[in-house]
Amino acid sequence: MRLLFVVVCISTIFPGYTDVYLQGMRGSNNRLNEEGRERNNANRLFDSQNNNRGGYNQGNMYFYTGSIVNLEWTNQHSCGNVNNHCELVVQYMCGDLVRDGTTTNTIPDNRWKCDKADCNTDMEYGMHENYEYFRECNRRYRNKGLYTADQNMKHHARSTRQNNNGQRRGYECPEERDYYPYWHPTPWKDIVVFTNDVKRCPYYKKESQNVVNKGYCKYPENFLDHKEAQGLNTMIMNNKEECEKHSVEHEGKMVKPTWIEMGSHNIPAPDCLPSPWSRDNHHGNNMNGFPNTYNWTIPNHTIHENCVLRLRYNITSGEMSDGGFDPRINASLNAEKEKKPTKIDIATRHGLPLDNERGYYFKQDPTVKVFDLEGINDKLDLALALNTNQYGRTFQDRTHVFEIRKRPSDIPASAVIHNLNVRGKRGNIVQTYPGVEYDFQPNRLEMNQGDYIHIQWTGANSNPANNAGQGRARTDRSNILLLRDITYVKDGASQDTASGCFACNYPELITNSTDFLGLGKEDLIDLAFNSRGQYFGDVEELDDTGTHFDLGLRKMTRAGIYRYMCTRNNNFTNRSQKGEIRVLKQGSAAEKATQ
Repeated sequence: MRLLFVVVCISTIFPGYTDVYLQGMRGSNNRLNEEGRERNNANRLFDSQNNNRGGYNQGNMYFYTGSIVNLEWTNQHSCGNVNNHCELVVQYMCGDLVRDGTTTNTIPDNRWKCDKADCNTDMEYGMHENYEYFRECNRRYRNKGLYTADQNMKHHARSTRQNNNGQRRGYECPEERDYYPYWHPTPWKDIVVFTNDVKRCPYYKKESQNVVNKGYCKYPENFLDHKEAQGLNTMIMNNKEECEKHSVEHEGKMVKPTWIEMGSHNIPAPDCLPSPWSRDNHHGNNMNGFPNTYNWTIPNHTIHENCVLRLRYNITSGEMSDGGFDPRINASLNAEKEKKPTKIDIATRHGLPLDNERGYYFKQDPTVKVFDLEGINDKLDLALALNTNQYGRTFQDRTHVFEIRKRPSDIPASAVIHNLNVRGKRGNIVQTYPGVEYDFQPNRLEMNQGDYIHIQWTGANSNPANNAGQGRARTDRSNILLLRDITYVKDGASQDTASGCFACNYPELITNSTDFLGLGKEDLIDLAFNSRGQYFGDVEELDDTGTHFDLGLRKMTRAGIYRYMCTRNNNFTNRSQKGEIRVLKQGSAAEKATQ
């Protein structure tokens, strides 16, 4: 069986788990509402391969069809440079039973442990992929044409080189998680693929299930249910040829399964773009000083209350030819047995014979004799920290559940809607890491006069009790007020006509003549206090306001540059939650003004 394409990945010699995080939309990293810095259960919904301290607590939001959502992420092991081969795949799915759940326990794989023997409808447990999807993965033979190095593999599709013991996380299928595009049906719809080699883009677009059918071996109705009830782990075929040859006993007679081509999602092929640059061992900004981002236009063909987005980060080291995409990297290069060298050729790249005494083999934690110099003791050995199940490795993060709503009937289909949200959580830079401190997202938003803005944010009341911040402990709160104008201009400082001064820390005095995005005074009060009726309780630091705020859609009628701040999150522990919105005049060139 030929290796199709591995969006292989790798954190080569890095022993830690701190690798890819969605900062906006808010990534869960398998968290729910834990009050500690570490998540309770790394196996709750999916396999992230990330640090236990990553992720944000549950906070749900909604987005209108056709609106633009700015996605932000950080990844540790570099991307878009020569240090490794990097791929990023962004997808989403929706379903009536997709949910965050109310417990951090993993949903059972034994349905008799669920309410009414139906785990799909047991709302206590978080669930993305459903039980039937997982069961097929668990019973399906893995693709044995794949390169698995020297790993001791099991027979089913839960067993991959990265997850050779078949450990379960939620109802995720590990084989589908580790390889893209997957060769069987998946509920995930593709948004964008980033690649170090854009020559692969036509292939990605062609093989995405957005546009192409995916096949599977369909067995008689209730066949798997009957075998499950009998305690029998009957395996199912993973390709058309073997499927059509297979016969099984069902209800007293021998029957044959059928190979079914499940229809495509029938939506446009994903975007495919060059991988954005990031440096090694660093969860930070790109060369422009901002996080790596992608503007996702929410599809018009999807309206659903229960959706989730995932980001997969795949990296491969230079030992794999063509970034791991060489079709010759397949099962023929596997080690003959566990702990023996693989057949990946390291030696000849160093001018050595394949059979050498210097340790230049691709194997687990090799010891190499580096010096081949006259008069030097060639017994000087150096140990390499090489984990064969991580050379080609996938990391992942997923959001909490969000809703996609149909845009209001009074908003034209041609109107552009921009979402302005808040990223981050309570705490200083050390306490929030690998998450981030508060910021507006996107931090710089450019739009045209006549466009609409949807200002909305969410947070939690369950952050760690000792995390630094203003206001009541544990709570996330934000607001928006126009920054005051600059008093005097320093040498080299911007002298543009912006309303608001980034270097300042007081909000503008709001009067009847104050202009902020052309909004009315009621909206300005709402943005300041989270609600114009929120005059009771402790509101100076927004303690008695809620975690979720939604101003709704507002049309931008006035052009200008507006700089704004959050009054609560502006201390030296987590200061400068500030942002900028540029509204360009209708008919003006859509080019960025000089800052």
